[in-house]
Formats: sequence, C-alpha cells, structure tokens
Amino acid sequence: MTLDRPVQSGIFLAGLLVLAALDMVFAPGPLTQALLLAPAVALLGLPHGALDLPMARVLWPLTGAADHMLFYGAYIGIAGAVAALWWLAPGLALIAFLAYSALHFSGDWEMDGLLLRIAGGLSVIGAPALFHVTDVVSIFSVLSHGVWAEPIAYAIAVAGLIGASLGLIALLQMSRHAREALLELVGIWIGAAILPPLLYFIAYFCLLHSLRHMRDTLQALPERKAALRAAAGIMVVSLLGASIALGLFLHVDGVDLESSVLRVVFIGLAALTVPHMLLVERFRHRRLSA
Repeated sequence: MTLDRPVQSGIFLAGLLVLAALDMVFAPGPLTQALLLAPAVALLGLPHGALDLPMARVLWPLTGAADHMLFYGAYIGIAGAVAALWWLAPGLALIAFLAYSALHFSGDWEMDGLLLRIAGGLSVIGAPALFHVTDVVSIFSVLSHGVWAEPIAYAIAVAGLIGASLGLIALLQMSRHAREALLELVGIWIGAAILPPLLYFIAYFCLLHSLRHMRDTLQALPERKAALRAAAGIMVVSLLGASIALGLFLHVDGVDLESSVLRVVFIGLAALTVPHMLLVERFRHRRLSA
C-alpha cells in the first residue's frame, strides 16, 4: 500500500463530501445510519485491527501453536475484561473509552508534532458533541444505559473546544510539513458540523484512521502478503463474533435493532481497542527506535 500523506488526506476529504451529499439527498434516519455504520466499520475499519497478529509476530517470537494460543488468550482476555466493565459500570467504561480513544486517534498525527497530535485526538472525539450534542447524548445513553450520558457529552464538547484552540494555534504557526495535518483537522471540524455523528465517524474512522494505520503498519511489516492473509482470517472470526453478539443483544436484551447495532459496534470497538492500542504503541516505539 503506497498511499502517501496527500492522497490519504484527499480520500478522507472526498469521503466527507460523498457522505454529505448522501445525507443531503436521502437524509437517513438514526436506524439507517446505524445500519450503514456496521458494514462500513466491518469492511473498511476492521482490517487495520486485523493486522495485530502480524505485528505481534514481529514483536515476539510466536513460532508455535502454544505461543499463538498464549497471544490469543491474552488478547481476548483483555478485550473480555473491557467488555465486562461495560456490563458492570457502563458510565465509567464510556469515560475510559473516550479517553483512550482520544489518545489512540492522536497517533494519526504522530509525525506532526505534539501540538497537532493533541489537537487531533481531542477534535476527533469532541467536535461532534459541539454541533450535535442531542444526538451524541442519545448515542451515549444507548451505550451507557443512560448513566452520565449528558455530562459526558458536554465534557467532550469542552475537550473539542480545547482541540480546536490548539489547532488554531498550530495554524498560526503553520509550516509546510504540517499542511496536510491542518487540512485534515479542518475536514474533521467541517465534517462534524455538517454530518450526523455516526456518518462523521464512518468518514474519520474508515477513511482516515484505518487507512493510515493500515498503510503505516504494512510498510513496517517484513512479510506483507502473509500479514494480509492472516488479517483476512482474523476478520472472518471477528465478523462471526460480532454477528453472534448482535443476535444476543436482540434476543437476550430485547432491545431494538438500532441500539443493538450501536452497542455491538462501539462496545466491540471499545473492547478491541485496548489490546490493539497496547500492541500499536509497542510496535510504534520499536519502529521509531529502529
């Protein structure tokens, strides 16, 4: 995958325009947005996380079945512990999810300096709440079963304002190197303003974060074709697990389809992001050290 930075930025901005046009013409409701979100995350967002096993093989000598089972056990165990937290303390789990998501997403501006990295991480999670706080509260209520949904939404709106302020400072100090980063931040804020939160998340997560992470990881892996084959297998297993989880939400919880899809997508991402983030940070440190 040889997409350089300007092309990545262009794909993200073009995606925002396409989604804005679709929203203007069809005005999809919350259920339709949720049904668009699930396959978009599965097909365009999940592949970058499926590279975790190839990353682990670079970090550790996973040479036999026992090594692989140990890795899978640790990975699934961490994800399961996060999922259990959502069951036991959904409000606390939501706060933690937003905090470590901001940290993880800030890595998309890793090479652009600390100021832009912080601005990016805060803007990604906070911008939608500034423009569509009612929609964000509604989504958070589904995820946290109503626990602290409104104060959390207002808190991340404040975080978004801080991110915007830091972005403006970076704009005043604009260098040629940071041009694409600032363009992406402008896209994030415009996208958050004109798109419903779920469509905005599709654009950012699938067309910027996932694409950038996939490209950077593949470039750093020694055996790319083998990594892609391993990722394809992991994707199949993950999709099967998501389908089972959706069925459980629908029939055990007895909740509506929209809420079930939102919980499967976001709680699933929350659970998988923790082991994924730990791997990514270790792999990034190794790559930068090299």
